[in-house]
Amino acid sequence: MDFGKDPLSGILIFVLGVLTLGTAVYFLALRPPLLPEDIRYSGIDIATLPPAFLDWLGVVFRSWGGFIAGFGIVLLGIGTFVLTGHTRWLSWATAAGVVVAFGRFVYGNIILSSDFLWFIAILFLLAAGAALSLLVRYRR
Repeated sequence: MDFGKDPLSGILIFVLGVLTLGTAVYFLALRPPLLPEDIRYSGIDIATLPPAFLDWLGVVFRSWGGFIAGFGIVLLGIGTFVLTGHTRWLSWATAAGVVVAFGRFVYGNIILSSDFLWFIAILFLLAAGAALSLLVRYRR
């Protein structure tokens, strides 16, 4: 398969990556714990929810934001690769994307004192190892 430059696909994927990162910012910094449609769909009275539940939802949605950010970074790398044909963008973006995604995931699980922190920590270590491997391999 030819991996030559493809401006249309590259631009579309790059723009998708930018919009995905915008979505990540929303989840990481702006999204409230419950949206109006969440309340309508579930039929709950938000006043009856304990504050800790809303705090927990905030941690969960920021963790999702980290995964969305990691995916957006990978999409930016793919789009740039498709535009330029330079594989370094794939390595750098994949390395950054997995560290961002799993870094935010492990951080959220630390905040929650998760019973599964050991497993999430292993995922983060694998992500960090993969990122380091990609960066070292590319520098050679």
